[in-house]
Amino acid sequence: MIKKETLQKLYYNKKLSMWDIAGVLSVTPATVVYWMKKYGMKRRFSNDAAYAKQNPDGDPFRIKNRLTAKDRELLLSGLMLYWGEGSRRNKHVVQMANLDSRLLELFIRFLRKICSVKKNKLCLTVQLYKRFSSERTKNYWSRKLNIPKAFIAVNVHSDKRSKPDNQWSEYGIARIEVRNVKLKRWIDNALERQITKWN
Repeated sequence: MIKKETLQKLYYNKKLSMWDIAGVLSVTPATVVYWMKKYGMKRRFSNDAAYAKQNPDGDPFRIKNRLTAKDRELLLSGLMLYWGEGSRRNKHVVQMANLDSRLLELFIRFLRKICSVKKNKLCLTVQLYKRFSSERTKNYWSRKLNIPKAFIAVNVHSDKRSKPDNQWSEYGIARIEVRNVKLKRWIDNALERQITKWN
């Protein structure tokens, strides 16, 4: 017999999967399923369990509720930047790419101040033509966006269709990313609500 309190603690509080609980209690997964059904415990979706495993300390962001006038301005700016320059195809990642460090800096400010995204959850990927220096590029974006170089990856390309003289920037095109499906969903929904207000 498995006590209801034990199952609730492991499944709801610690967010363990049924397979993980079976391992902890030295029983079969079928036994865990049986007792959960007997107690009428509501099961999570499988992607909820995966999310909990990836984020054992809870959501790595927190949306600010009480907004000042400056906060509301930043919220609207962030949403509009995302609408115009962000990628909405990937359902699991918040992404925005641009050459202009000022645009990315503003979007990062939105992520940090409105969404309270933890610093270690921001990463930057730069597409750089092979003629230019990867190290200088890392130093540039790290300084401009206040991101540690350890969180910056430079992908060097040698696209034959691109000529060095036609490269827009010797520091490449930078893409800021936050890998979190819940944050992505919140930003998408907030943007849709804002657009609906204007229609």
